[in-house]
Parts: sequence; structure tokens; C-alpha cells
Amino acid sequence: MNLQVMKDFSEVIHYEKNNLPLYKSIGRLSNFFNMKALGHWHDDVEIMKALHGNFSYNVNGKNFFVREGDAIIVNAQQMHYGFSADGKDGEYLCVLFQPKVLSSNEFIQTKFVEPIIHNPSITEIFLQADNFEHKKILNSIDKFLEIPKVEDYELEFLDFALQFWKNLFDLLKCTSLIDYKLADKNINVQKNMLEFIYKNYRTKISLADVAKSGGVCKSLCCQIFKKYLGKSPIDFLNNYRLQVGMNLLGDSKISITEISELCGFNSSSYFSEMFLKFKGCSPTEYRAKINN
Repeated sequence: MNLQVMKDFSEVIHYEKNNLPLYKSIGRLSNFFNMKALGHWHDDVEIMKALHGNFSYNVNGKNFFVREGDAIIVNAQQMHYGFSADGKDGEYLCVLFQPKVLSSNEFIQTKFVEPIIHNPSITEIFLQADNFEHKKILNSIDKFLEIPKVEDYELEFLDFALQFWKNLFDLLKCTSLIDYKLADKNINVQKNMLEFIYKNYRTKISLADVAKSGGVCKSLCCQIFKKYLGKSPIDFLNNYRLQVGMNLLGDSKISITEISELCGFNSSSYFSEMFLKFKGCSPTEYRAKINN
């Protein structure tokens, strides 16, 4: 059995439930042709633990011999594959999940998740059963074995995934692999771009203008906004303009045409279109609701 991969060699992950990117299985090397998986990558963090026997694992060209009881954690977007180096079969636990399931909170995501998945020095973590410092996280990996495949097991899976991530974070913090400066280096860039929007939202602003205010290219500008604010720069700009408009709609003396100009929209019709798109009602309807 070979892994399904797309043309760019990213693996097609068949999650147990389509709306939740979590996956767990127990497999054997003999399930693969010649006991060797295809090289692949994915956005998920992957955990592989040797349950019975041994296996070898290659991550970005580096080989690791994973003995029974050992485990290897592969960070997101790393090329990797497992195989039998000696022709013998082995049984393993495989757990995959997308890091985004660990938190919907921006602070938690920025402080505890992104310093690991976006750290170029952390491509994999090799855990050895005879290493005392590794035992706690190896035990947390074993917890995944306790999860029965029954209906509504998702919360239990997430509970174990969070405990695993906490132990992983603590281990990497102790070994000084997590550098908070790496995680925070673009925060000031983001602040500069937000300041530019706050000062100039009434005028015509392009993506290039926002990027220039942060001293970055348009592509990086979009990445930073997505990372820290979960929106594109233009979506953030329009949302901010609409927020200003909502405040102004409370004053019935100002016409909607005037409000659209004060918010930086080219016309009242475009203001109404964007208001409906983001707020679900027209400016007139919103004004009537808040003034009743």
C-alpha cells in the first residue's frame, strides 16, 4: 500500500471526519510496497511511535533509526517517509493533526503553536525511550492509544493533543529551541501597518501602500495579516472602515452618503454593498435597529 500523494508530493490525508483534521491509526511496515512509504509532506504535525519492532524514518534527508518505544515527531511541511532498513516488519502508532485545531485563540496560537511550527530549526524531534527527559512526552503519545473509535470521541482526542503539545512545548523550551524573537519579529511590522491604516483609512489605500508602510513586499504583508489577524489587509481595512461607519450611523443627522465618504468608500452604493456583505444588513436597516 502506497500513500496517496498529489502532484506536489503533499500527502492526501483521509481524516476520520471531514470537518475535523485529526487522524490516528496503528499500522505495519508490511502494508507498504517493499516496506517503504513514498516521500511526502503535509501541513499536519505527524507523530510516529514504534510499538513493536523498529523502523527507519527519513526527514529532509536525515535518517533516524526508531527503536521499539521510541518516537519521532515531524513538524508541518517537512519531507519525510518511513521504511524498514533491515527487511523486518514493525508495528507503529501514527497520529496526525493540523496545528490549527489546538486553538482558536490568537494569543495561544501566537505564543505556543507558531513558535514551533514556524521555527526553521525544528524540523523533527526524535524521542528515545531510554532518555529520562523524553519519557513525559512519550507517555502523552501513548494516551492516543486509549482513544476508542466511537462516536463523539473528538473532545478526548483534542484533550490528549493539547496535553501532548504542552509537553512538547515544555521540552523544546528547556532545550532552548524555541526562540520567542523568531515568533515575534513581525509583530512590529504588523503594528506599523495597522497604524498606517488607522491614520489613512479615509483616503484611497492599496495593498502596495499597506505593505510599504511595513517595509515588506505585498506577499509578506498578506502573510503577516493572515498570521496575526486572520484577515487579508484589504479585508481588515474594509472591516475597520465599516466599524467606523457603524459608529457614525448612530448619529441620524449624518447622511449615509456623508458617512460613506468619511469612512473612505468611493460611493454610498459601495458602502452599502460592503456593509451588507460583512454585517448582513444595509446601513439603513442597521440605523433603524440601533435607533429603535
